[in-house]
Amino acid sequence: MLKIEEYILYSSDRIVLSIPDIIFAQGSFTYIHGSNSSGKSLFLKSLCGKYRNFQGHLGYKEFSLSSIQNQVFFIDNDLPVIKELDFLGNIELSIGKLSTIQKNKLIDMASVVGLIDKLKDRMEYSSRSERMLMYLLRACIICPNVLLIDDIDDYFDDETFVKVYQIMPYCLKSGMILISTGKSAVENLPSYEIVNSELKMVT
Repeated sequence: MLKIEEYILYSSDRIVLSIPDIIFAQGSFTYIHGSNSSGKSLFLKSLCGKYRNFQGHLGYKEFSLSSIQNQVFFIDNDLPVIKELDFLGNIELSIGKLSTIQKNKLIDMASVVGLIDKLKDRMEYSSRSERMLMYLLRACIICPNVLLIDDIDDYFDDETFVKVYQIMPYCLKSGMILISTGKSAVENLPSYEIVNSELKMVT
């Protein structure tokens, strides 16, 4: 589990988010939405060690989160790719050659999100949403302990957004903790909203 206690997040000297305590369980998915400058991105960056202007305790199981940075996969709006390689080549670039089991898993997920015909297309012809999907598929193959996705609703139309959430079970089956943020509320998801610098559960 990922446990957060007495957490206060700052932007410069201004408090943007306060969390007394929260636990993210293994194999769980949590969606956090809020307006621009509400602290969503900074919160995720603090969880992966890219932002340090906060107080409080972040812990994964019995370890400090800072000791397992290589177990945290963060996807934000910077989606670099090797344009000369295809989807599969970009995925294998950071993982190594996929096993038969991994390739079958990738094909299953690519079919769900409508990418099966594009796996051998060069990334220079890919759209922004297709690049985000490639990063999601890569994360599902890597299976980090914690997957953080920033502003996920910026990349997809409503139809594709539904398909994206259909691949989440592939991540959660491994026990991954998945936390994503967005600007708009999404129905039928366990979610929180940042309101007046506080994280509130949406009921």
